[in-house]
Amino acid sequence: MSYRGKVILCGDPGVGKTSLLARYVDKKFNEEYHQTIGANFLIKEIDLGKVIEELDLKNKELKADIKDKGFKLYFWDIGGQTDKLFANEYYFIQAVGAMIIFSLGNYESFKNLDFWISKLKELSGDVPYIIVGNKSDLKREVDLEFIEKKASELGVNYFETSAKLNKNVSEAFERLSIQILNNIK
Repeated sequence: MSYRGKVILCGDPGVGKTSLLARYVDKKFNEEYHQTIGANFLIKEIDLGKVIEELDLKNKELKADIKDKGFKLYFWDIGGQTDKLFANEYYFIQAVGAMIIFSLGNYESFKNLDFWISKLKELSGDVPYIIVGNKSDLKREVDLEFIEKKASELGVNYFETSAKLNKNVSEAFERLSIQILNNIK
C-alpha cells in the first residue's frame, strides 16, 4: 500500500484553485469560471523519480519504503466563500499539507492570506504549506516585493504560477510534496 495524504488548496474565490489542480492532475485548463461549492476532490500519484533525491529523511529505511510503495496525494480544492466556510471546515481535518493561493491580479486576495493561514493552523495544525500567486499571465496588482517579504516572514516557499499557461504549476506541487514527505515521521 502506498503512502498517502490529504492536501488542501485554499484561498479566496476566483484565484484559480480549481484551474491549478485541473492543470496539475488532468493537464487541462478550462477558460470558463465555475465557482466551487463545498470542495472538489482529485487524486495524484506523485512521480517520486523527480523528488526522491531531494528528500531530507533521516530514516533511510523510510525513504526506501516510500520509493518502493509510492506516494499518493488526495487534493481537496476548498470553496473560497468565507461566509460558507463553517460548512467546509471538516475538509481541513487531517490535512498533511496545503497551498494557500491568491491571484496576482487581485490585491484583496493577497491581503486575505492571513485569514487562510490562520484557518489552516487552527484546523490542520502545523502542517507544511506554500504560498502560490496564481494568474501571472494577467495584469499584476500585487508587487513582488510585498509577496517575498510576506513569504520570508512566514518562512515558506512562494511560487508564481499560471494555470492557463502551465507556468510553474508542477514545480509548486512538487515542492509541496517534498515538504510533506520530509515531514513524515
